[in-house]
Amino acid sequence: MKDLNANATKWLESIGYPAASLTTPMEGKVLEWWGYFMQSASFYTREEKDEHGATNKVKVRSCTPADMVCSDMAALLYNEKASISVPSGDAMAEAWLASWLDSCNWHNTAPLALKRMCATGTAAWALHIEGANRVGQSDRLRVTPVRYDARSIIPLRWDGVRCSDCAFIGTMWLKGVRCTQIEVHRPDAATGSYQVFCAFFDDKGEQFEPGGFLQATEALDTKQPKPTFQLIRLADDNPYWDYSPMGVSLFDKAIDAIETVDLAFDSIGNDLFLGRKMVILPENMLHRNEAGRLEIPHMNGQQFFVATESNVYDGNAAIFEYNPSLRAEENRQMLATALQVLGKRIGFGTKAYALDASGSITTAKEVASDNAEMMRTVRRHEHVIEPAISDIIEAAANICRTLGTAALPDMTGQVQVVMGDNIMDDDDTLRERDRADVAAGLLEPWRYMVRWQGYTEEDAKAATDAAAGVPYEA
Repeated sequence: MKDLNANATKWLESIGYPAASLTTPMEGKVLEWWGYFMQSASFYTREEKDEHGATNKVKVRSCTPADMVCSDMAALLYNEKASISVPSGDAMAEAWLASWLDSCNWHNTAPLALKRMCATGTAAWALHIEGANRVGQSDRLRVTPVRYDARSIIPLRWDGVRCSDCAFIGTMWLKGVRCTQIEVHRPDAATGSYQVFCAFFDDKGEQFEPGGFLQATEALDTKQPKPTFQLIRLADDNPYWDYSPMGVSLFDKAIDAIETVDLAFDSIGNDLFLGRKMVILPENMLHRNEAGRLEIPHMNGQQFFVATESNVYDGNAAIFEYNPSLRAEENRQMLATALQVLGKRIGFGTKAYALDASGSITTAKEVASDNAEMMRTVRRHEHVIEPAISDIIEAAANICRTLGTAALPDMTGQVQVVMGDNIMDDDDTLRERDRADVAAGLLEPWRYMVRWQGYTEEDAKAATDAAAGVPYEA
């Protein structure tokens, strides 16, 4: 929206950013990545001409490989085994942390932010503050982490270590009317405390000031020095905007591999469509209706025909089937090879998306336990993301302490984050592992029976002895 960019640029200039704009050098790449993530890139639509010369747009079928790799990476980075805690053991800090994580649904929404980070190269959490008083503390204070992806992030000041000032663009609905909200988070030059500025623009890009919000040039002082936002990115170099805080998509170097996967998948669909059985009938065996059009017997429920004088048609029997090959094995091999290349290019190795004997795709998490390359990639990325999570939570705690009435200690440096990169084995895998341990003498048989066969400890010990082999499976 041209007017939005022009008016937002004027507002940013008024609060101290004369060279700022809503567009960044990353805009083109981000939109390209988003197109493959959403299957809206030009690759997914091809033009074909029919026998009359008319041009038709044909959709390329997709098994959504870009979405798949982003989902799998997010699930490996943050899952049910992820934990956030306060090791100091402070009861009030622990109670606040548990309540805050639950109120903002953190554990369920964090993987969504990581998925957008994988797709667009960068994501962020910015703290949205509601119910604050202009003077004094408020018992109505609410601090919520709002997630953004690279399409809505405008870095304003950074160095080689971190981004200190940043703008975030979002859509809001005020009294049923859609508008654009831009927040700027930055430290106060005099005190070092973080401030939040906010401006609103209508659907025509014109700035306005709704009631109940800060004025456009008025800052909310959080009275604490922790950044009120955190950018997250993968641990990959960004060659498109040197030394910027913005990252690159997980599949930036795998665009051709993604296209090849979907070409192979589209080929399967095409062969299924073109390989349908066809029954060939000579024209003199078909009936014409009152309009003179041929009627297809099967569509009328007809199953029996009267033989004609000629019983051949183009050297074939008068009625014969056309059953073209579906090229199933060739298509399967093409898709399998393309998936292996895709897995390798994103750092998952060649085993990540192997097709099993039934043709199913083995997911990244199912093979990660024996894939050292994948786990090295995951840990390399999590070392960048872990500090951002602890910092944004500590900032939220500090704001609740300074602007709210929560009796909290200073939690700076007190939040510990453990990412969920441990592989979550399914029950079948764990059971087979325990069976092997019993056979090897590493696990007592009665423990296996308690764990997997529903025995009580007393009954299990009575039913087996220390020399027993692998327990019997019904």
